[in-house]
Amino acid sequence: MTTRRTKKTADRRRRVLRGLGLVVLALGLVAAWVWQRTLPLEAIAVVGAEHAPEAEVAALTRAEPDSVALFSLSPALMEDRVQAHPWVASASVRRLPTGTLRIAVEERVPVALVLDAEGRQSHFLDAEGYAMPIAAASPAVYDVPVLTGAPPYHPTQPVAGGLRSFLAALATADEATQALVSEVAWGRRPTLWTTPVAAHGSLPVRLGTTPGEHADQLRRLRAFWDQAVLPQPEVRFDLVDLRFDGQVVTRERGPAPDSTEAAAPAASTPPA
Repeated sequence: MTTRRTKKTADRRRRVLRGLGLVVLALGLVAAWVWQRTLPLEAIAVVGAEHAPEAEVAALTRAEPDSVALFSLSPALMEDRVQAHPWVASASVRRLPTGTLRIAVEERVPVALVLDAEGRQSHFLDAEGYAMPIAAASPAVYDVPVLTGAPPYHPTQPVAGGLRSFLAALATADEATQALVSEVAWGRRPTLWTTPVAAHGSLPVRLGTTPGEHADQLRRLRAFWDQAVLPQPEVRFDLVDLRFDGQVVTRERGPAPDSTEAAAPAASTPPA
């Protein structure tokens, strides 16, 4: 009898303790919820920004410290706002329990330096065709080709079509191919000029305008350069044309002015 009563007492004690534990857990959850809902935004920390001023990035969130609850802010919305900065390619936002909104920024990388109609430095373009102002970054820091004929600066609208395709191809080309490109004039007949070399000077290279063809054209240019230009310092090329599939068509400088009109295939793209 005593044993049965003792067992009932122990069971009752366990139920009471279990109930108290649930109450404590519930109170803890409520306290955590209240803490999370009321924790103020105390600071905004920006990391990874080199050309995008931290103050500008922080201002884009439209959140002021000590004026809003930290966890009322949507990270996705904050990221979308920060990515409106012309130098910001992507952003990752975290709300830290210290009251800090942490913004990790990945910046755009210039691929070309745009000159305006008067030949003045206007802005950079990246591989996706987005424009970045040069006020925060000296063009001397980036060894990229100069580009004429691009659309005027727009902070959010990328360039489109063939120019965007060319920028993407140039960004993914190997360093030796990138080093060949000195200047680019974009228009109805896009032309790039190679980096000058002592024997040949700067060669004009005709490009196509169709999106998607420029990676192959740059590969053919590199193959032609290695196979035909560098080994033949005595040959003078007036024009290199990459518009024909699988071919590099050249116009060589002959002994007489009227002998420079002939065009002949000079090299083909090696198999990928």
